Amino acid sequence: MSKKCLIAYSSLSGNTEKVALRFKTVFERNGWQCDVFTVRKNADDILRPPFDIRQYDFVCAGSGLRAHLPYNEVLNMLRGFRTGMDPRITLGFRDENIPYISESILEIPPQKRDPRNVHHKIVLGPESPKAVVFITYAGYEFGPKEAEPAVQLLALELEHIGFQFVGQFCCPGKYLDDPTPRTFHGDIRDRPNEKDLLRAEMFIEERLEEIADRSG
Repeated sequence: MSKKCLIAYSSLSGNTEKVALRFKTVFERNGWQCDVFTVRKNADDILRPPFDIRQYDFVCAGSGLRAHLPYNEVLNMLRGFRTGMDPRITLGFRDENIPYISESILEIPPQKRDPRNVHHKIVLGPESPKAVVFITYAGYEFGPKEAEPAVQLLALELEHIGFQFVGQFCCPGKYLDDPTPRTFHGDIRDRPNEKDLLRAEMFIEERLEEIADRSG
């Protein structure tokens, strides 16, 4: 039986999607069943995604950057799986909301009202399903450093769900048509380019080789 991979991402400019599709070719080339899901800013994608993330052996979560953080549609979809309830409930603890979702918030399920049923030590190991995070970014001021908060946040959400984080792939992605010569990466109007995408393929190949070595 082939193993199952999910690639879930949000891409406004198409940069992150290019990486996601290259990931897909590598998984399928290695005999994996691979589902690709584009997370959009709507209630169905965030509150009712058409899959159970825990049914996958490997998850790739990807996003572009907005104010150094991943797009909230990806983040909140993962939060829904982590908590087992509407992510707006968790956001409400910080006086935040998801403004583009207008439907009513369901009550907190009874089993989730007792913190003892929600919070517990999580131990991940060799038998845990795996996850990677991929980010495309402009990085005008500090380059790759600007992607770090988004990587760490997505990785933490995935590990809360039960996936062992095994790597990150980040590369520049076009943001403006200006060549921006004074920025960290200079002209990124063609990024991610073919060299970036070949690096993306190599990244997934290496992760799959590591998994095979551990289980062999």
